[in-house]
Amino acid sequence: MYKQIAGGSDVTGDGRADLVAIDKAGDLWLHKSTGSATTPFAARKKIGPGWGVYNQLVAVGNVARGAAGDLFARDRAGVLWQHLGQGDGTFAPCTRVGGGWNAYQHLVGLGDANRDGRPDVLGVGTQGEYLYRGTGDWKVPLRGPQLAALTFDGGPYNSIS
Repeated sequence: MYKQIAGGSDVTGDGRADLVAIDKAGDLWLHKSTGSATTPFAARKKIGPGWGVYNQLVAVGNVARGAAGDLFARDRAGVLWQHLGQGDGTFAPCTRVGGGWNAYQHLVGLGDANRDGRPDVLGVGTQGEYLYRGTGDWKVPLRGPQLAALTFDGGPYNSIS
């Protein structure tokens, strides 16, 4: 049903992480978290069309310190776009973060990886893993790449999901 799915950002402003997904027609859907273990999500709600231009959707948390959680989305040309959450499950018009993001097979919203109080993004590619530290400023939401060198039990990860 969906070609992209992302979770972890509280896009509704209620303190719970929600799910968003892009369907095959390019529509974005919200699955609002309920906080219930038996029914974790409310019925899906269509947010809007036009999201089919993206090949990666990343829930990054509240990067811009605004009303709610935000999304990053990468288009087919490798440009990363920021969608600021408005607190009601919708997003402000997108702003361009920058190009060259097609160098990564995976983009991962990490939460606060470096413990500075701001959400960060990990880019995983054939040349390694790179941490992009959040700035807290929606105009320039991420600092430049820093080699992350992920390891687990003494060896590098071979998969990120």
